[in-house]
Amino acid sequence: MKTFLPLACLFFVFGVGVTNLIDFNLNPFYLFLILLCCVVLSILNWQKKKLRSAAMLAAFLFLGMWRFQISEPIINKNYAAFYNNQKISLVGQIVAEPDERENGTKLTIGKIVGAHCHMPNGQCDYDRAYNNTPLRGKILLSAPNYPAYQYGDWLKFECALQTPGQIEDFNYGKFLAVKGIYSACYWPKKLAPLAGNLSMGQKTYRAILAAKKHYRDIINQSLIYPHSELLNGLTLGLRKGIPEKVIQNFQDTGLTHIIAISGMNITIIAGLIMNLFIALGLKRGRAFYMAVLGLVLFLLMIGWQASAVRAGIMGFILLLAEKTGRLNKSTRALLIAAVVILLINPKALLGDAGFQLSFLAVLGIIYFDEPIEKFLAKIKVPQALEIRASLKMTLAAQILVLPILVYTFGNLSFVSPLANILIVPLLPYATILGFIMILCGLIFLPAAILLGYAARIMLGWILLVAEFAARLPGAGIQVEKFDAIWVIIIYMMLGWWIYLIQKNRHFKFQAPNSK
Repeated sequence: MKTFLPLACLFFVFGVGVTNLIDFNLNPFYLFLILLCCVVLSILNWQKKKLRSAAMLAAFLFLGMWRFQISEPIINKNYAAFYNNQKISLVGQIVAEPDERENGTKLTIGKIVGAHCHMPNGQCDYDRAYNNTPLRGKILLSAPNYPAYQYGDWLKFECALQTPGQIEDFNYGKFLAVKGIYSACYWPKKLAPLAGNLSMGQKTYRAILAAKKHYRDIINQSLIYPHSELLNGLTLGLRKGIPEKVIQNFQDTGLTHIIAISGMNITIIAGLIMNLFIALGLKRGRAFYMAVLGLVLFLLMIGWQASAVRAGIMGFILLLAEKTGRLNKSTRALLIAAVVILLINPKALLGDAGFQLSFLAVLGIIYFDEPIEKFLAKIKVPQALEIRASLKMTLAAQILVLPILVYTFGNLSFVSPLANILIVPLLPYATILGFIMILCGLIFLPAAILLGYAARIMLGWILLVAEFAARLPGAGIQVEKFDAIWVIIIYMMLGWWIYLIQKNRHFKFQAPNSK
């Protein structure tokens, strides 16, 4: 059973992945029949362990294939993507947090009602919609920053829908498919707001997003620029106002994870918060509950995004492992969490970088925790205030994350370990201080401004180290795009390394008993 459960999870993940990569064009009904046959075969041969296990593993493989296949949309006249490459007039609601950028705002439109433009004069007529039946699917709409729109607003617009495609080496369509978006509308004509009602859930989420903007205003009033924008990135995941030079420095020094609401960032934040509470004197059990509360509050503050919640689940697995002291035995829980996430949204496996990074980050922490602990002890990194523990966690997470980061973004930095050593120990204190500033600012703004002087020192140090490290040889090396097969080979080699580490650990554990 100990071996079967991880294998079953891996077979399910493989089934999802291979169906995503290769277009088998299989009917989900037949896949489900094969799945049932495998289950029946395992039941009929329950006493034959090998045959039972083989049948059950096959069932998990076909379960993964079936789950991905039924997630593929059926594009017909009742689906928004059916009207791609056609001019159409639509009405829809903003169903996700607007993504504000310097050159415009990205709006996710759902609950769409509209009709194909079939009028003789070429104009669109909303009143001739298909009995006002909502179209399935979502549209990513690019709009000007002004007037500003917010979550829950209803909009009427006329647009020539397009199918999101490849942008250089980035598969934009696959990225948007994770969110259920198969159509894009760039700078629509006749964009106008409409009156509409909000559900109680929508009102609550709009209040959360409004609070997030208020938190940003508090930080902006309490700190000087660009320190304020850096703290917005640390606490709220807002990168819009960070200067391009600072972002480039972070990219060149492998520090982008500290300002990106990515899977890796949220996973590390969860662990760092727990280490901070332990450093403040709390017992591990109480530190766990405080860290979980901090993680939930953090997810709420950044807007409870679906990708962030998936990463938050991985962060929770890490916290639970830290609480029980069984970090090296948490692989099963991690795999089960991954399977649950993929059952909900199988496209996250290859389309959501946040899911990939969070999974690999936690896996790296699980398996490289002990070797890095020994290395940091050799170079005499202090244990005070959980500095060594925080640094160990960050470096361990980066080992398995690095190959996919280099493959995806084409940037390699040999100064990353040095930059992380100098910066990571400060992150939990800067982040927690940011939360305290926001809380004080809600009550008495001058108190937040006073705390801002302390935050300015830590944030100034982070900016200084990033700028200095970016000038060193080996920073920001651009790597040409290479074939994905090399990524697979690298992870196979890392898997072999993990196997050797585990084998050596098991041998040391068994050695005293052999005497």
